[in-house]
Amino acid sequence: MMVEARIGTASRRATRCCMMTIALAATAAGRASAQMQAAGGDRPPEPRSSIHITPENARVSQYLHELASPGAVVGVVGGAVLERLRHEDRTDLAEQIASRATQRVAGVSVRHGLAAAMHLSTDDRYQFCECRGLGPRVGHALVASFTDSRADGSRALAVPRIAGSYAASFAGLAWDHDRSVGNVLAGTALSFGLHALFNIGRELTGIRR
Repeated sequence: MMVEARIGTASRRATRCCMMTIALAATAAGRASAQMQAAGGDRPPEPRSSIHITPENARVSQYLHELASPGAVVGVVGGAVLERLRHEDRTDLAEQIASRATQRVAGVSVRHGLAAAMHLSTDDRYQFCECRGLGPRVGHALVASFTDSRADGSRALAVPRIAGSYAASFAGLAWDHDRSVGNVLAGTALSFGLHALFNIGRELTGIRR
């Protein structure tokens, strides 16, 4: 029994190390991409005093901001502290912070990477409908909940957002041994349903954040 327990502990530690490695690699890839896009390939370098904002480096800037902005750091640490207070008997604060940080890196990296590949926006600000009537407004809220916008203003299924949410949830399994794959799938699907209900409520009440 002791040997099995040690093997299980070693396996969990190896999984955590892999997740942290992926997280660090994703961050490094984002920074490398920023440097490559700023260089502009074979084009002659621009004067240092001239800064040009392009869709490419704007994406990288948004990615890095969402990944490691002060608000993101506060959210990770604050969430870990709250979880520690809720389950003080079986929760380690350092592990909670590492878990939440890994989940954020995985989720943000997958979402922004897919959005760039599919040419979809990562701006999740809700746009209120200019239509009238209960049905059209509810329909608009539902469409906005499960789609992302393209550059031409059209909408497409929010594959990056959905995949990013599942990536973040699965990344947490390296630390949270009480959850199963089924729990992750159901919990993430439920979060999207609640998000849709929230958008419907905002649309009908006109509450803006």
